[in-house]
Amino acid sequence: MNIAMVNEATEIMKERDHPFTSSEREFIVRFAFKSGDKESTNKLIDELFKARDDVESQQIIQKYSSMHHIKPQWVEQIENLLVALEMYRLEEEKAINRLAEILGAYGIDVTLEEIRKSDSVELKEMVQKAGVS
Repeated sequence: MNIAMVNEATEIMKERDHPFTSSEREFIVRFAFKSGDKESTNKLIDELFKARDDVESQQIIQKYSSMHHIKPQWVEQIENLLVALEMYRLEEEKAINRLAEILGAYGIDVTLEEIRKSDSVELKEMVQKAGVS
């Protein structure tokens, strides 16, 4: 449904003989996708079409943002990066635990904290000293 709403919003913008700014176009598409509401999306396009200047345009965008809790793109990007960072941290922890298991299985006694603090060169040297290559 939401993809169809994006397509419809794009078509409506094309039909209008109006040079929507790139930020207006982007907001309309995001709004259409997140709301899935044809009537509200059409009203948004109409209001932006009638906006006299950038200030009025920004006021309209703020109004519709608050209606559907749409965050500015930079906030969404930061949130996505924070989620990715946390996912990498979890994967790093899994890798450290797995590495400790493997090293322990080969008789190399190393703590999780030593692995966290060591760089890969130090760990490689430990493995080579233990005769595991």
